[in-house]
Amino acid sequence: MNIADKFKDQFSPGFYTRIDELHLLDIYIGIDDENHYALEFRGDFTPQNVKASNSIGIKQYKTDKFCGIIFYLKDVDMFDTFCVFCEDIIKSTKNTSDNTTGYKTLINRFYAWKKMFQTKNTLLKEPEIMGLIGELLFLRDFMIPTYGEDIALQSWSGQDLTHKDFSLKDTWYEVKAISTGKPTVRISSLEQLQSVIEGELAVFQLEKMSPAYEGVTLNKIATGILKTLSSQENKDYLISKLFDSNYSFESGYNDYVYEITLGERFHITDSFPKLTRNDVNEAIVKVQYDILLSEIQGYKIDWSYGN
Repeated sequence: MNIADKFKDQFSPGFYTRIDELHLLDIYIGIDDENHYALEFRGDFTPQNVKASNSIGIKQYKTDKFCGIIFYLKDVDMFDTFCVFCEDIIKSTKNTSDNTTGYKTLINRFYAWKKMFQTKNTLLKEPEIMGLIGELLFLRDFMIPTYGEDIALQSWSGQDLTHKDFSLKDTWYEVKAISTGKPTVRISSLEQLQSVIEGELAVFQLEKMSPAYEGVTLNKIATGILKTLSSQENKDYLISKLFDSNYSFESGYNDYVYEITLGERFHITDSFPKLTRNDVNEAIVKVQYDILLSEIQGYKIDWSYGN
């Protein structure tokens, strides 16, 4: 179901339409009286006290015939993310006929998403934005297609205190995102490319574009992955990992737009040019170094990448 297309039906304020005649619950989408995009559930249930988030407001009411709860979008710049949130609610309740159970499911799904709609004090810095975009690109375009979403998500370290971005039983992957045309990639520790098993280094080149350009943003790629995940558990897991990465759905990230100009993978073998703990004196506790991309082309893996 494409909720975004349904919202584009030019609703007038106060008008709602049922999302699906086959859905067992009375769920509607439309525009509320204050011209916000909204999702509404009507049924026989006992309302709970539910606090809204920074981006999504909540209204609850009671009539002689039914009760209602409305989730409405406060920040129109978060429209795409709100649509995915609505689709998640609709999908999670599609086999529920009991109104009380349906209401509780709606509230639980809102709480699962809520922390991602809470405004952080500051946005991530641009290198952090690019780094997270790189990891999500690799998750979406390589890990999930190769290993399936369960293994791919569980292998992603996110902000966990590990030296590899993705770790599996018999291999690992380190992901970097650099500006287009930059000749080097920065390795941030001695341990980052060190392992008793062979792994890979993935490098994405991103070109900064204007906010008006239809390119890749952090909000867009995070929302897109959440939309494709098949289970609530995996959606909740990704939301948790993103939140732990100090990211939340904020419209400010829409100003950081990129074009993916290149994606490459390199095989990390014993002969790959790198520094490891064994290469330096034990008195040296921290090392960062740059690798010339032109000098490691012999380790490149054949990978037809397209965004």
